[in-house]
Amino acid sequence: MVQSVEILIVGAGIAGCAAAVALGRDGHAVRLLERRADFGELGAGLQISPNAWRCLQSWGLDAALREVVSMPEAIVTRDMASGRELGRLPLTNRARQRYGAPYATVLRTDLHSLLLAHAKAQSDLQIGTGMQATAIAQDAAGVDTLITGADDAQYTVRTDAALLAEGVQSTLSAQAMNIAAHDRTGLTAYRGVVKQAALPQRLRSNTVTAWLGRQMHAVVYPLRGGEWLNVVLIVADGLLPPAVNAADLADIRAVLARSQQRHSALEDVLAAIDAHGQPLRDARWTRWPLRLRPAVRDAQELASGRVAALGDAAHPMVPFLAQGAAMAIEDAEQLRQSLASQGSDVVAAFAHYARLRARRVARVQRQAWRNGRIFHLWGPLAAARNLALTVAAPIAMDSPWLYAGGPVPMHGTVAANPPQ
Repeated sequence: MVQSVEILIVGAGIAGCAAAVALGRDGHAVRLLERRADFGELGAGLQISPNAWRCLQSWGLDAALREVVSMPEAIVTRDMASGRELGRLPLTNRARQRYGAPYATVLRTDLHSLLLAHAKAQSDLQIGTGMQATAIAQDAAGVDTLITGADDAQYTVRTDAALLAEGVQSTLSAQAMNIAAHDRTGLTAYRGVVKQAALPQRLRSNTVTAWLGRQMHAVVYPLRGGEWLNVVLIVADGLLPPAVNAADLADIRAVLARSQQRHSALEDVLAAIDAHGQPLRDARWTRWPLRLRPAVRDAQELASGRVAALGDAAHPMVPFLAQGAAMAIEDAEQLRQSLASQGSDVVAAFAHYARLRARRVARVQRQAWRNGRIFHLWGPLAAARNLALTVAAPIAMDSPWLYAGGPVPMHGTVAANPPQ
């Protein structure tokens, strides 16, 4: 039986709620802290690859997940200028057969709501909202976290351990692990969602489609069982209009015009979101500058004594491998396993967690950034990329090391590259 540890989780987004579910299942006393007054998770869609699904399944969430996700039939790459299909990776049966779990897409708010509901179902969970953790200190016996409440009153919470899950702009992880602050990538993401019923049949999709262009790309995929379509457009900041005041179709048309890549099908999808899109943060489009830190270099960046970080607070990454949420979910499961294997020795457990996660998340960070550079090629290099995708798909589009690996690995050999 696992010995219970009292753990404060700072941040109740997907990473924090995933950790609350995983640790609560083992009987740990969890205090979940959120600086906002409610638990609404921002953003549009995200992808749940098999490595993340296996973790969620091990927490008993398989049936609940199937009620809210979409199961795309394939991942498809297209040339943005011509619309020509370059490569296709079938998913429907391939993912289950090769990796023991499906490849899914989900509305971020749906996944967050599911995780939060299951966290609340744990018997020893306390939740606090409107509370900002501003400083953290530890000694040999525990962790003291300074908290400012909604009324500006300050008080200190004492726990056995603390997990930092505040996202990419985490200040506590930089403080506790002495790591560099995040920086701009020179890239901006536009995100929107639209009901597929509002689209003509030719624009509806049940695939994850990546349109690859010069200094930009777009990703389109279904949500909520195919009811909605998620669209992400990521562009180099040099293509943005001189004065950007709002995320709207005028901005996006200006981006496309500057890039000289204007395929009608993609433009029609973007126009449909501007006309019929579901509001995100009171707008049909959201615009996010992408930020990250250098790839993790050693385990000390993920844990220090009785304090550990997970998700974007630990290892922010660009979205070109669709692994941000998946890595946070893997982090949560590895924390559970490490605490189970090390008993009540929190310091040893967190060191074990960091040691096992550092290499994998660093590889994902580097590969995601590399993918972005490949996606945004132009000229002869883009022609070479397109030829490689056409000739070598689906092998060139698959990632056995990623999808078969993680803290709940796929049993058996799926490729020459071993899971890590």
